[in-house]
Amino acid sequence: MKFKKCGKILLVIICAVFIFVKNSGAETDQKPELRIDVGVWIQDYKWTEYADNGNKLLEEAGNLYGVTCDIESTKNIIGWRSGIDFFIGQVDYDGQTWTEMPIKTDVLYVGTKIYADVVPGYRLNSGLWLKSFAGLGGEFWLRDLDDTKTSNGDPVKGAREWWGCVYGRLGLGVEYPVTEEIGVFAEAGVKLPIYARNEANFFVSGNPSAHLEPELDFSGFGNIGLRWKQWGARVSYDALRFDRSDAVSSGMFDLYQPKSKSDVYSVEVFWTKSL
Repeated sequence: MKFKKCGKILLVIICAVFIFVKNSGAETDQKPELRIDVGVWIQDYKWTEYADNGNKLLEEAGNLYGVTCDIESTKNIIGWRSGIDFFIGQVDYDGQTWTEMPIKTDVLYVGTKIYADVVPGYRLNSGLWLKSFAGLGGEFWLRDLDDTKTSNGDPVKGAREWWGCVYGRLGLGVEYPVTEEIGVFAEAGVKLPIYARNEANFFVSGNPSAHLEPELDFSGFGNIGLRWKQWGARVSYDALRFDRSDAVSSGMFDLYQPKSKSDVYSVEVFWTKSL
C-alpha cells in the first residue's frame, strides 16, 4: 500500500539523520541553545463527511480551545524540535440519521496532538534562518455526539468515537530577526499518511461497536507569526484527509467510515524563553 511505503521511507530517512546528528554532536562540546514556547490558542474547526457519490453527509463547525508547549533546538546546521497540544471544545453538528432524516446536535471534542522533528537548517550572516524539517506526528481525540431528536420528535441516539492517526511530516521554514526584539517566522509542510483508526460505538441495539480503519491521505499545514521580546503570536492552518474505510460487520449492520476531512484555522498567543 502506498501509505505504508511512504511511512517506511520516512522512518529510514529520520533514522539516518539522527545517526548523523549523534555523530556530529560527538565532535563538539558546544551545547545547542533551546527555545521553549508555551501558549494558548483558539481554533475555528470544521469536520465534514461525504457519501460515495460525493454528496455531503454532515458538517460540524465550532471553536476548540487548547494549550500547547513546543521545545526547539536553535542550533545551526542540524537541530530538533518537539511539541504537544491538549484541546477541548463543543461544536455544532448538522447532518442526518442512517435513514436520511436531518438532525442537529452537539459534539464534544477532547484530544491531544504531538510531533517530533529533525530540523536541518542554515543561518545566514544577516540572521535569516532557513530550515527544513522531517519527523513524525500523531493526533488522538474523542468525538462524542449527544443524543438528539428529529424534527418529528423521534429520539436519536448519539455516538462515541475514539480517533487516532500517525503520519510523517516534511516541510520548510524561515525565521528572520527584524530588530533585536522583533522576529518573524513562517513554515509550511505536508503530512505523509501512515495509519489511522476509529473505534466507534453507535449505541444501537445489536451493534455494540466497530473498529474502522479509514485510509489517511496526504494533507497540508502551515503557520506565520512574530516574536516580540518574550511573547509571540501565530496564525495557523492544519488539515486532515481520510478516504473511505472498508466496511466491517457489527451485529446486524455493515458499517464504514465515510470519506472525511477536517480544516482548522488557529490563532495562538505564546510566551517564549531561550535556555
